Amino acid sequence: MRRANVIGLSMIFLSACGSTTAARLTPSRTPSPTATPTASPTPTPTPTPTPLPPPPNLPRAAGIGVPAGFAAFQYARGLYLPTAMAFGPDGRLYVTGASGTVSVVSAPGGGAQTLASGLPAALGLVWRGTDLYLSVRGSVRDYRLSGGGLARGPVVAAGIPNGRHQNDNIVLLPSGDFLLGNGSTCDLCNEADARSAAVLRFRADWSYAGVVVRGARNPYGLALRASDGQAYVTINGQDFLGNQPADHMLRVVAGENAGWPRCWPSYPDGGLHGSCAGVAPPIAVFAPHSSADGIVFYEGSDFGAGFMDNAFVTEWGNNAGSAGIGRRVMRVQLTGPVGAEHGVTSTFATGFSHPLAITVAPDGGLLVGDYGSGRIIEIFRIA
Repeated sequence: MRRANVIGLSMIFLSACGSTTAARLTPSRTPSPTATPTASPTPTPTPTPTPLPPPPNLPRAAGIGVPAGFAAFQYARGLYLPTAMAFGPDGRLYVTGASGTVSVVSAPGGGAQTLASGLPAALGLVWRGTDLYLSVRGSVRDYRLSGGGLARGPVVAAGIPNGRHQNDNIVLLPSGDFLLGNGSTCDLCNEADARSAAVLRFRADWSYAGVVVRGARNPYGLALRASDGQAYVTINGQDFLGNQPADHMLRVVAGENAGWPRCWPSYPDGGLHGSCAGVAPPIAVFAPHSSADGIVFYEGSDFGAGFMDNAFVTEWGNNAGSAGIGRRVMRVQLTGPVGAEHGVTSTFATGFSHPLAITVAPDGGLLVGDYGSGRIIEIFRIA
């Protein structure tokens, strides 16, 4: 990512690089015998859900552009460099900060309370029951929800290599295992440690289970699609290829090769360039150097049927002075079966300083944490 040196943390994020989903064999199908056609009832159209009004105490979010029928409200403000967020088992919103903090917002419109500080740069978090696992530079740490606060527990994964980038977001799989994205130590090099520039897998007890996806320069965002249990990752590409490469998205598949440092996807067609034997093609591509980072799948019904299983991706953007690159939320509509899916991207929300953290609220709204302004914006469908 190419970012302004905000408190010296610009290297923890990334730019745009290439890779994605490898070709998979589809079993041949034996034609079924011809059956006598029978009359079938005309399907009843699925009704469009009635939009729910936002909480009355939320003010409109100035400067945020959203599609017709949607509106943006200010869910919270005063957070310092928010990087990731997730709702806890107590219904409160927990937010990591790049300066090494964990904050909580107890209710929409409420203030943020700092629960932990003094950590290395924190870029990811995930809940399992009452345990909150934090991805901080070089390790993963366990905190336990206790009396409205967080009690510090053990370091569950240590010695994770880092340099130009570090370990990013975490996702909990249906199996109970964890995935952790870990960025490269450089912009362009051959890594000495296979755990760099990779998506890593850990067992339920946090014992290391190996590399799942390699060649991923900075796999910042990880998200689970609940409808089928598939995990997807956003990857930032290298810095110095002019107006290429594209940032991109791919499905997490064991043994996948995302291509870095020898292969990258182009924008906007997603074609692979360089030495690309065995490299997976991208599912979706994002603008070069846009720093496509946070990702979440929308599983609710409040946005309407057309948004079900869509991914939303935050583009942090380029450094100060390049406001035209990124700084928006992208919508990704996936089509095709698992293993042959294709993502169509479109701009969903604009007007952010540097959007990064993203999640879906229990009320069906889309929450976006703006790293640059310290605000959390909630987007509702209102018509």
